[in-house]
Amino acid sequence: MRPRTSNHGRSRSASESDVPDAADAKPVSAALPIEESETEALFAPLAPFAVLILAVSGGADSIAMMHLVARWSERHRDGRRKLLVATVDHGLRPEARREAEWVAGQARAIGLAHELLSWTGTKPSTGLQDAARTARYRLLAELAWRFSGSGPVAIMTAHTEDDQAETLLMRLARGSGLDGLTGMSVSRLLGRVSDCRLVRPLLGVSKARLESTLKVRGLTWIEDPSNACDRFERVRLRKARPNLESIGLTSDKIALSARRLERARAALEAAADALQSAAGLTVHGGTFASLNAHVFQGAAEDVRLRAMSRLLAAFGGQDAPVRLAKLEALMVRMGVAGFEAATLGGCIVLRHAGEIRVMREPGRAGLPQITLAPGAFAVWDRRFRVGVTPELGAAVVVRALSTSHFAKLRRQLEATKGLPPARAAATLPSFWHNEELLAVPTLSQLLGAPAAWGGKSGLCSAEFIW
Repeated sequence: MRPRTSNHGRSRSASESDVPDAADAKPVSAALPIEESETEALFAPLAPFAVLILAVSGGADSIAMMHLVARWSERHRDGRRKLLVATVDHGLRPEARREAEWVAGQARAIGLAHELLSWTGTKPSTGLQDAARTARYRLLAELAWRFSGSGPVAIMTAHTEDDQAETLLMRLARGSGLDGLTGMSVSRLLGRVSDCRLVRPLLGVSKARLESTLKVRGLTWIEDPSNACDRFERVRLRKARPNLESIGLTSDKIALSARRLERARAALEAAADALQSAAGLTVHGGTFASLNAHVFQGAAEDVRLRAMSRLLAAFGGQDAPVRLAKLEALMVRMGVAGFEAATLGGCIVLRHAGEIRVMREPGRAGLPQITLAPGAFAVWDRRFRVGVTPELGAAVVVRALSTSHFAKLRRQLEATKGLPPARAAATLPSFWHNEELLAVPTLSQLLGAPAAWGGKSGLCSAEFIW
């Protein structure tokens, strides 16, 4: 571990971050530490959250955030807010576990609880940083969803103004659309959970100021050697930044463009909301989505792209969003007369009797299977928050229902009105104990009554994450 000083452009004050033309304001020295008075404005948006999860890697940015938020929270203690530090061990370097444990010790030293999350499984040979980022957010999201019954939850990351500028330039090089060029949002929903958000309160602060904040307090941090490895795109771009700044492409100006583009994205989000409403979107408890095909096809292309992207994210069970080029190709196919069905992003998209329907595709590998102990909750297939009550008294297995088992259930039911299409129902979470089917909560909800096939169905739950 060793401190290192960065040489970045100027940063804006906290009050400037909400002003569209902040670039014209009086500059703040990039080397000035963050004062406690500034944190009042920086962290004011955190006040409504009952649970704050700080994503801390051990680098200067996140260590500074941890100390600043801890002090802010101490000044605003109301007895209900829970503060938790989370560190992801990506398993990419032998020393990663030791570094994560160091962060745990630093957190506990200032009275904060710590959770160590591990990215397990096979790592890709290409696109490693993108895959690691996707895995990191998945693990953090699953941790956040554990607290979804405790009130609003925020996951905080320590992304800075410099990170924002680098992100926009990387996406510009890839030909990204509006979503990519808006960079990182200060705050956004985490997945589709309405009371869980990803928050980046330091997007208006330079990395140099955070390092200065640590130095004046005699605090240290960990330098990740991958931050100097030229095989990664972000590192190569970072090394080229002095040349970019010499022609006026400074971090603050690039970040200003991202903020202005964010306004356009917000307008598109509102238009997609209106389209969903006009087309009568229904999600049928998470079994499948349906909406009026004529209304959907009549909307502007960018609005249709956004609405379909939401549905694929909700029903596809995938870590990463569908690439824009593939989504655009799907829109072209759907606009051709005679379109019947296509698959994309883990979903089947089809046209049926004047409706567009989106449902989960089982895929070649099938759907996941997990075991739940009594009283436990988990996220299954990134679509459902599943759980069992302590009264169940035994562990259960949660897996996809399957077409054959749905067919058996249909024969047992007195009425089939309200049941979803068979291939959609086959992908629903079902609860099993010793090969005995205990419950399919989503079907019970659709039928409006406890299912006839299990006396213990009321002890199992499945909530669609939308």
